[in-house]
Amino acid sequence: MDNKGTVYFFTGLSGAGKTTIGGLFCQRLKKTKPNVVYLDGDEMRPAFGEDIGYTHEERLRWAGRIFRVCQLLSNQGIDVVCCSIAMFESVRQWNRDNIPSYKEIYIKVKKETLLARNQKGLYTAGHNVVGVDLPFDEPKNPDLIVQNDGDESPLEVVKRIEKILYPCIVQNPIDNTTYWNQYYQNRICSTEPSPFARYVSTLVDPGKTLVDLGCGNGRDALFFADIGLNVLAIDLSDTAIQQQANLEKQNIKFLCGDFVNCGEHQPETYDYAYSRFTIHSINVNQERLLMQTIYRSLKKSGKFFIEVRSVHDPLYGRGEALERNAFYYDNHYRRFIVMDELIDHLKEQGFLIEYAEEKTGFAPYGNDDPPIIRVVAKK
Repeated sequence: MDNKGTVYFFTGLSGAGKTTIGGLFCQRLKKTKPNVVYLDGDEMRPAFGEDIGYTHEERLRWAGRIFRVCQLLSNQGIDVVCCSIAMFESVRQWNRDNIPSYKEIYIKVKKETLLARNQKGLYTAGHNVVGVDLPFDEPKNPDLIVQNDGDESPLEVVKRIEKILYPCIVQNPIDNTTYWNQYYQNRICSTEPSPFARYVSTLVDPGKTLVDLGCGNGRDALFFADIGLNVLAIDLSDTAIQQQANLEKQNIKFLCGDFVNCGEHQPETYDYAYSRFTIHSINVNQERLLMQTIYRSLKKSGKFFIEVRSVHDPLYGRGEALERNAFYYDNHYRRFIVMDELIDHLKEQGFLIEYAEEKTGFAPYGNDDPPIIRVVAKK
């Protein structure tokens, strides 16, 4: 099955609040995605007959059992919210290696907070307790670390997680899939590479890996493959992707899906990420998530190439205003970008800006030559 579910793993020590926060996250997720399963590590033990104890080896085997269940459900297109200590980094690495769409949220608290809560009396007992006399492998590469010492309510924490980790849950702009399917079905699009692709070709090395975020009819992706890059090309339009079915080569793969939340975006996978006229099709929260995800998915010194419409575009302000700098016009959502804000969002994730410019001449089309933003960011 191609459409796999996402596993949201909430981890942390006993008393950190992972069950409270994960449970509330799941309740809210079900409002938009009803096909969600909630798994709590403590509740699963009696469900499995409590046949595994609490030695080091048994804890490791139990954690493996939990996440094989998560994998099974994910493979059937079911989203899973799982709350468990899962104290071993080896287990979390297995998750990243074997569950394509995996989100790890580490609920972290100060030691004095745990002692003050001490909900199960574990920290005063002090025997066979993870984080007291048993080691806890602190997550090395979670998608999100949430400090939860009581400064925010559980709902406030969950809303913060939603906005950072998966903004589509709470703020998804109008679905453009139908528009783009009709666009690629009814129009003959250029097969020549864009000027931006030709520019980027001077900055990349053959044999490296590039992900094309929103590849459209694939003209730039095919160009990159022709110059020797290994290319993953992603687009939400199944019409656009189906048109490329007979064009796949050994060094290019076309994938129909959401380029923001694609399961292929695993840590240190790509040498380059390429986004031409796609960031303005998502809202600002999704933009932040994309940058976080791409930063994590790029190898060291990897580069992110971006070309996007500016707030100085003549089309700015046309149609129905939906949110700041975003409009519904010509039957689809379009957001116009402020270059300084785009750069700030990239820097927030840790990117270094190698080049940034806004001007005309980047993307002339017929009689139109709007000002366009170009950015090259480096991990």
